[in-house]
Amino acid sequence: MGLLRRLGVVFFLVCFFASPVHAHRPGESYIFLNVTDAGVTGRFEVTLKDLNRVIDIDQNRDGELTEAEFLAVADQANAYMQKTLTFRAGQQVHPVEVGGNGMRHTGVGSFAKIEFTIPNLAGVPEGLHTDYRFLFDGHEPDHRGLLVIENNTLTGVVDQEANIAGIFGPGDSGKYIRFTPLAGYEVVGEFIKHGTWHIWIGFDHILFIISLLLPSVMILKGGRREPVDRFGQAMWAVVMIITLFTISHSISLSLAALDIIRLPSRLVESVIAASIAVAALNNIFPVYASRMGTVVFFFGLFHGFGFANVLAPLDLQKSSLVPSLFGFNVGVELGQFAIICVVFPLLYMIRNWRSYNLVVLKLGSIGLIGISMLWFVKRAFGL
Repeated sequence: MGLLRRLGVVFFLVCFFASPVHAHRPGESYIFLNVTDAGVTGRFEVTLKDLNRVIDIDQNRDGELTEAEFLAVADQANAYMQKTLTFRAGQQVHPVEVGGNGMRHTGVGSFAKIEFTIPNLAGVPEGLHTDYRFLFDGHEPDHRGLLVIENNTLTGVVDQEANIAGIFGPGDSGKYIRFTPLAGYEVVGEFIKHGTWHIWIGFDHILFIISLLLPSVMILKGGRREPVDRFGQAMWAVVMIITLFTISHSISLSLAALDIIRLPSRLVESVIAASIAVAALNNIFPVYASRMGTVVFFFGLFHGFGFANVLAPLDLQKSSLVPSLFGFNVGVELGQFAIICVVFPLLYMIRNWRSYNLVVLKLGSIGLIGISMLWFVKRAFGL
């Protein structure tokens, strides 16, 4: 209870003193759409830092990116945006037309802003096929584009800057964005896909699970790890620890989705990176072996907030909140289950290898610690 009490105090203090989450985050660009009876308009927003990867903004080479420098190369930025963002209704392609440029200053940086319209639409369509490839052509493979339906007279959405309708990335640059309301089962299906995709591209979540699986086929006897005798014995240990992780991240994901608790993205991602190191270090020096469940539950809360960076900060419509949350949770668990089904049997098959403790468990854990510490430094200090 002592460890649980201490971790609980730490989590409470983090939640109490944490600053609010910003609507914009580094490494993301945004397409905001406004659907009205008159047609569809929008704006594109991206950090000057990301835009500078493809457009030479810093003309005076002083290392500072300013609004004046952006406006000086706005025509180039507009052309690149028009090339990497296209809409299609049926078989008809509708290139965007730029309406103006500006800047938006947020707590995470300055965002270049490009206003646009989607001309020649025959009324308001049921939806639009959207193709978005900004920075996906080798410039920034980790970049993500978020399409937000900010206003929509067809569904009653008004001024919701976090109403995400699509998430784009390398290999996932084309989506159909629907403007008319989705049925409940359609919402569940869409968010199952979001949840599954998020766990599969979330390498930090994957490495945390792997760090927990590495010792699962071994048992501590007299301070030494020895192979387990039966598959069921090892599987039961996995079920217990992953169940705690699932319960924990489901709680924090729900709290974030219900807008009860929100934590800054930088804090959450930094703690997630640290969680991998802590779990891997315990594989080498089993200090928390008997209390690993408590540690996993604690860090699982932060992993849940990490999952919520895709779902919870979105200001989801009340009518779709429950099916969205349910579908996303199911998707996360399906993705997590798939990882376990691949990794755990492999570990079980090689558990009797004489060098398992040294090569797989210890050296593997050292590798995990190295990767996680690099991530921690990068995330904690915004590098």
